[in-house]
Parts: sequence; structure tokens; C-alpha cells
Amino acid sequence: MLGGKNGGAKMLFILLCLIIIIVSLVFFRKYAILNPFSKGIALAIALSIVAVVCLAQNYTQSLIPEANDGIGISNQVAYWIIGEDGWSKESFRVFFENSVYFTLFLIITYPVVLIFESKLKRK
Repeated sequence: MLGGKNGGAKMLFILLCLIIIIVSLVFFRKYAILNPFSKGIALAIALSIVAVVCLAQNYTQSLIPEANDGIGISNQVAYWIIGEDGWSKESFRVFFENSVYFTLFLIITYPVVLIFESKLKRK
């Protein structure tokens, strides 16, 4: 999904999210905030939820033919994720579904990381 002419925009969105999370982790560790990695996962969940909401809005908007003159991207965040290539209702649905799965993965990962951090602190 990261290929195509506009793979750079997609990579830019992912890179920007990773930079935000990594910089936050560094600050969490520097200022001795408890459980910095689980807080980093929580931040990733928040960013992922924003992506899910934007991709959901874009997908549902594409299902209403009267809303646009053809198919289009309905918000800037969805554009950063999807880019300019291969717009179709199917591709919008795939981006949305993959984003939901990734968000669910992060949500499941959160308590695992929190437990791991708690056990490390006790040792």
C-alpha cells in the first residue's frame, strides 16, 4: 500500500506519527514519567483513532454519489494516508479496514506493554 507515485505522502504521514511518538517517549523518559512506553502506545492509539475516524468519514462519503462529482478524498488526513493513486470505493474501504485492524492491535498491545513495564519496575 505504500507504493505508487504518491508513496511519499503516505510515508510522510507514518514518519510524522513515528517522530511524534519517539519524541514523546524521549521526553517521558527524560522527565521520569511513570510507564513511558505504555504512554507512547496510548499516544499511538490516539493518532490511530484520528486516522480511523478520517478514513471512515472518507469511505462513507465515497458511498454517497450525490456528495461529490465522482470519487474524491473528503479530508486532509485521509489524503495524507491514501495519497493520489488508485482512488476507488474498494481502496478506501481497504485503507479504513486496515486502519481499524492496526488500531485494535495497538489497543490489545497497550495492556501487555503496561504489564511488562510494571514487572520491570518491580525488579
